[in-house]
Amino acid sequence: MKKLTLATTILASLSLAACSSNQGLEKIDSDFASLDNDNDSDGYISKVEADDDSIWEHFSNIDTNMDNEISRKEFNAYMQLNAGKVATDSDVSESAFKAEIAKFDKIESSFSSLDNDSNGYISIAEGNDDDISNHFGYMDENQDKRISRSEFKGYIKKYGNAVAEDDALEAIKRS
Repeated sequence: MKKLTLATTILASLSLAACSSNQGLEKIDSDFASLDNDNDSDGYISKVEADDDSIWEHFSNIDTNMDNEISRKEFNAYMQLNAGKVATDSDVSESAFKAEIAKFDKIESSFSSLDNDSNGYISIAEGNDDDISNHFGYMDENQDKRISRSEFKGYIKKYGNAVAEDDALEAIKRS
């Protein structure tokens, strides 16, 4: 009986600690786009970009793959997981994918036309030159800072005309 009481007490303490883990942290008051403020808006928030912002205290919690950068997926997952706890307003806490893409230009080009060096990947530089720069962080599923043909096709197939123009959709259907 004492073991059960002790176990219950420990679990209650751990639950309380987990619930209050974000208390005392500064609230995040910016959306992803404004935090990704380096010259090339590469779809990642680096430590340098975060060091003078409210996201700094949260950085290690958001950067789940510990690559010292925060992707859009990591940011959105953290914001959704902590909705209402870490954001100062509903615009930030609702910065999930569908709200973001409504602001983006739709993808007009095929993978081949974006892969300028024909190496089978769209690099950050190639993506920034064209109409996928805002989509890049979402497309880059494995976060290797390049878009493979399958990542490109999967993204457009999954989200369809919400992310792509008719020509890009047709190119995906033909391939």
